[in-house]
Amino acid sequence: MQLLRIILPRGKGSKFMNILKDHGATAIGCFYGEGSAPSEILCSLAIDKTKKEIVTALIEEETARKVIEKVSEKLKAVNTAVAFSTSLEGENKMDYVCLYVIVDRHLGQKAIHIAQEHGARGATVIHGRGSGEGVKSRVFLSMNIEPEKDLVIMLIKKDLVEKIQKEIYEQMDLGSEGKGIIYSLPVNHVAGLVEQND
Repeated sequence: MQLLRIILPRGKGSKFMNILKDHGATAIGCFYGEGSAPSEILCSLAIDKTKKEIVTALIEEETARKVIEKVSEKLKAVNTAVAFSTSLEGENKMDYVCLYVIVDRHLGQKAIHIAQEHGARGATVIHGRGSGEGVKSRVFLSMNIEPEKDLVIMLIKKDLVEKIQKEIYEQMDLGSEGKGIIYSLPVNHVAGLVEQND
């Protein structure tokens, strides 16, 4: 079984959800996020973030490969989209891994900048709330306010991931309690990815 993700500009997710449904995918969902790609001009204008939709689904491995091949041309037409799957079991068959960083809200951009300084390309940030042992929620008007989080998703070349992971871990002090976590998953199929260089 594969976990398939397709990251697209806003408004494109429904079309791809229908493709996945037609191919027998289950647990199909769509989330809003922000994309970030390195561009000096866009950063200087403070418009380096783009609105994204992240479509996710569970799908059989052979079907995942076929779906990624099928949507590959559509992703090229969209121009700023990527599709990839990670195995829920087995080994990494690609030169890429998916790196996840979960930190407090508004710190996701710092993780992206550190990664880009060390060879990563684009990334996607999903905003959410934290929950877990030791997570302290605030109380306001008798309501629990859970801490907001950024979930950063990056596809990183295998030979870059150790260096990037180490730099993010150290520079963001993720070894301290409550600062965040970083982990990676293997990637089995990918389409629409801009090549990364060391």
